[in-house]
Order: sequence, then structure tokens, then C-alpha cells
Amino acid sequence: MFGFANGLLLALFAAAIWDLGQAWTAQAPGTGRLRRALTGLWRNDHYLFGSWGNPWRGKAGAVCFAVGLAAYEVSVAFCNSMARDAWPWAQGVLSPVLDWVAFLCFGAKILFGTRYTWRSLGVAGALYFIARWVYFNCHNIWWLGLVVAVLAAKDLPLEKALKTFLIAGTAAILLVVGLNYVGMLPPAPGLAAERNLDEIRGTYGYGHPNTFGGLAFGLVMAFAMLRAKKPRWLDAGIVAAVGVFLYKGPACRTAALCCFGLAVLLIWCRLRRAKPMPRFAAPLCTAVVPALAAVSFLLPLPMVKNGPWWSDFGPEWIAKLDDLLTGRLSLVWIAYRVLDVKIAGQMLPDWPALDNSFVFTLYQFGPVVAVLLAVLTGFALWGFARRGGRVEVCCLLAMLVYAYMECQSFHLTTNPAALLLAGAVFAQAPRQWTGVYGALPEKE
Repeated sequence: MFGFANGLLLALFAAAIWDLGQAWTAQAPGTGRLRRALTGLWRNDHYLFGSWGNPWRGKAGAVCFAVGLAAYEVSVAFCNSMARDAWPWAQGVLSPVLDWVAFLCFGAKILFGTRYTWRSLGVAGALYFIARWVYFNCHNIWWLGLVVAVLAAKDLPLEKALKTFLIAGTAAILLVVGLNYVGMLPPAPGLAAERNLDEIRGTYGYGHPNTFGGLAFGLVMAFAMLRAKKPRWLDAGIVAAVGVFLYKGPACRTAALCCFGLAVLLIWCRLRRAKPMPRFAAPLCTAVVPALAAVSFLLPLPMVKNGPWWSDFGPEWIAKLDDLLTGRLSLVWIAYRVLDVKIAGQMLPDWPALDNSFVFTLYQFGPVVAVLLAVLTGFALWGFARRGGRVEVCCLLAMLVYAYMECQSFHLTTNPAALLLAGAVFAQAPRQWTGVYGALPEKE
């Protein structure tokens, strides 16, 4: 995918040069010709590489985006299950094909199916350059896929794409679970290591319970987003039921607790559907981002090593909290002492495992991306809260809580709520954003 990352960046530069040439020739000769051309490009939305196909390019871009989401979801949910061990072609042949279909569809939407001003193109291009630079250092393909999908989501009503994502993901997971049930997929390696308090955590055809939990949580998130227009009591019940299953089956506690929290938030959305968002909602929701970041980075600092084993820490109160969080605090404490922070990210060792997206971002992607992600997420929360997008806000908050306990929040298949950052990524005013069903309602 390094070639794709470079190719997309070069194509965006070529599009800017093409735009400038077209705008220059369209202006009457004389003084200020260049200024007039640049002013028009800066202010006016237009397709890249010319205005051909205006009646259908937007619709074709939406189809490309939905196909790309479906291909990416199937690649992760099926090809990265234990099917990769049962059938080598799943990982060696099918997965690369699906990945290329997904990335080419996203790239086609970005280059030919999206309208830009030079302002939005310049901001997003700069962010993509940073993301590509980081990808070349950390080799995290999930990160590149997430960034490209968010860029492709500009100005799109997400309803059809999320429906496609939900159908494709559900079908792929049910196929894997069924194949696992009839014994056609091998058991996960190290299954005995998943014993916890005399229980065996179900993997359901995946290599780890948390992998299954993350995929299931991503589908729950997509389902909740699709109910943004009119949340029902039944929707909250479905989300809570999935949470019960995740808690009892794979014992994926993070995903389960986030499902429970999202169900409660959906009930709140149902109760408040006819009332405006309170004035304090926007700053309060935005404050969640720096608050969780502060807890992530500062809470492990009081820990003291008081024994030979890696889990021997004190004082007692923080040791109990660390045990409740299954060692996540102590792993951050260790990371502070054995890992270096690189400005543009790095490939991380397998241990210490950083199951905290805030800390993981600092070490895997570097401090520049860590700050940018915090700002963009905070801006998205503020904007949706200001515009009355209750369910969008709830989904972003649920994902932030999930991100505190896991690093899978950088997987598009676990975090479809990241698509809601598109308006923030392109530095658009919230009134220009689209929600799941298109344009957001005016402020109540």
C-alpha cells in the first residue's frame, strides 16, 4: 500500500495543478488574472480534473464509497479470522484483492466523486500528508485505511454506506461463526491462555476474543448511527442485548460495557427527542477528549514498582485499579520507561501491549497525530452537539470510552463513527456537515 499512499498524494497535487490551469484559462487576460483565478478556486466548490460528468459523479462516488466499505469489512471480518489458517488463499489471495478494491474505491471517490474548494483541499491534503508520513514509519495499514475512508466520506449522507457496511459485516461474521461451529475453522492458538476465573472466553472463529468483540462493537456502532433520525426503545434493547452477549460469550468486557453505555445514551436520545440540546452540551462533550487524555497519561504516574514480577505495583489503591483494568495502567507505566516517542511514529514491539488508544497514538503515530486527533475529535463533538446531532454525539462518546481501554479504535471496522470526523477534517463549519441521513437539522 506504500505505492497507493504515494499515488494518492501525487494525484492530489496533479489535481491542484490542473485546477489552477483551468481557472487561469477561464479568466479574462489582464491585471489580476492570477488573483481572480486563485480567489475562485479558494471559494467555489468544484470537482477535480474538470467539470465533466457533473450530473452523475456525486452519485457514482457514493456507490464507490459503499462498495469500498463493504470490501474492507469483508476483508477484515472474514480474511483475518481463523480462515487464514484453514485456507491460505483467504489471506494470500482474497484479502489483497479486497483491500485493493476498497482502497481504489476510496481513492476514486476522493479524486473524482468529491467537490472541493482549495481551502478544504489544502487542509485535507496537509492532514493526509502527515498521515502518509506516519504510515511510512509505523506500517499500520489500519491507520491508512481509516484516514482514506474519512477523506472519502466528505459531503456524503452515510445512510446507504452504513447499511452496506452493516449487511456485509454481519454476513461475514455469521459465516465465520457458522464455520467455527461446524468445526471447519481451527481453534484459536493459545486458547487455554484465555482462561480467566475458571471460564473460557469464546473466540468464535477469531484469533482472540477482543477481535470478535471489536468487530461486533463496530456493527453495533453502525446500527446505532443508522437510528440517528429516530431512535426507538427497541434500538436501545438490541444494543444492550449485544452487550450482554459480549459480556457472557467472548467476555469482551470493554465492548460490552460500551454497548451498555451506548444503550443508556440511546434511551436518553429517545426521551429528549423533542427537546433542544442544552447549551452546556457542546463544551461538556468536547471536554471529554482532554479529560480522558489526561486520565490516560497521568493516572499511571503515581505507580511504584514494589516487586520482581511485572504486575507488582503500588500503592494499594492504584494496584487495585490496575487489576480492575487488567493491567493497562502498569503497561503504560512500563511503556514510559522502555519506549521512545518518535515525532512521526514508529513500529512498536509486541510488549508492552498498549490497550489505550491515547497512549498508543503517542507511541505508534507520534505526538503530532496525537494532538491532531484530539483536536479533530473535540471539534466533531462540539459541532454535532451544536447542531443537535444527539446520536452522532453519543456514538463518538461511546467510541472515546472504548478507545480508553483498547487500541482497535483505529480500525475502520471497529470504529465506523470515525466517518463523522469528515467535516472536521476538511475544516468545514458545522452547518456544512452531513450526518447519517444527509444535512443536519438547523440548531433548535
